[in-house]
Amino acid sequence: MKNKVLALVAASALAISTMAPAMAADDTPLGSVGALMGATSAVIVDVPEGILWHSLWNCPLKTTQYLAEAFGDSNGLGQNLVGGALGIPAGFLWGIPYGAIAGGRHGMTVGWDKPFSTESYLVMGDEK
Repeated sequence: MKNKVLALVAASALAISTMAPAMAADDTPLGSVGALMGATSAVIVDVPEGILWHSLWNCPLKTTQYLAEAFGDSNGLGQNLVGGALGIPAGFLWGIPYGAIAGGRHGMTVGWDKPFSTESYLVMGDEK
């Protein structure tokens, strides 16, 4: 019985997702409902994506570069080694909550403004 209910829910979600971009248009009566669905789906995708992007790449790289520059020479081998030894773990730990917040913010804002667009599902390069 549970498998039938799960299959019915999955089929309903697929059917709704095929017509969701049409509901997101501003000239339809369901414009805000479509925007809400677009923002919700973007947040669901963008939070884990933001965590991965910021914890594995962006924050460790930026922290390493900042520390190497603070140690004197941003292009020096010793400064980059020490900056990497300190910056990669610190950037990883900082990137997890930062990525969750940045991904959620990106999903809510861009997912509402441009629901179901490719731009609303890509967190990378969303630096300000």
